[in-house]
Amino acid sequence: MRRMASALHAALGMLILALLLAPATALAHEHREVGPYEFTVGFINEPAFENEQNGIWLRVVDHTTNQPVEGLAATLRAEVIKGAQQRELELKPAWNEPGVYTAVFYPTEPGDYTFRFYGEINGTPVDESFTSSPDGFDGVQPVSALQFPRSVPTNATLAEQLAAAQATARTALI
Repeated sequence: MRRMASALHAALGMLILALLLAPATALAHEHREVGPYEFTVGFINEPAFENEQNGIWLRVVDHTTNQPVEGLAATLRAEVIKGAQQRELELKPAWNEPGVYTAVFYPTEPGDYTFRFYGEINGTPVDESFTSSPDGFDGVQPVSALQFPRSVPTNATLAEQLAAAQATARTALI
């Protein structure tokens, strides 16, 4: 009897540990009611890193039926916004995940991004923006924090250094 209780405690401990160590992707997404629907929004891969393939992840569930909403790629549009820059992206249904849509892009700068969805869902107009924040989904992180044994400069840093070197070379020629 004692051996069975020990085995049960060990199994329970391993289950709790597995739940604590499991990826918490859904926790890093923002949830919002949009009319009779619940939108869950975030990056496809979190945490998101600059210059790594990523994109918009959207799940839509109907509150009245508690069912995923399918077919939205035809009626809902998406934009990604960073500062004054914006780009329209095509939402595509995620394979084998009803009600989930993705749009791939490469975030090239760290910081906060906004995902805007507009159009309509079964006659309900939609125009909602979700911006990365501590209360929603995380912004894009610089990849340098993970590089080892040394950080590699970003393309933007190299472009700035090249422009400075060219300016110095022009001055030296004069």
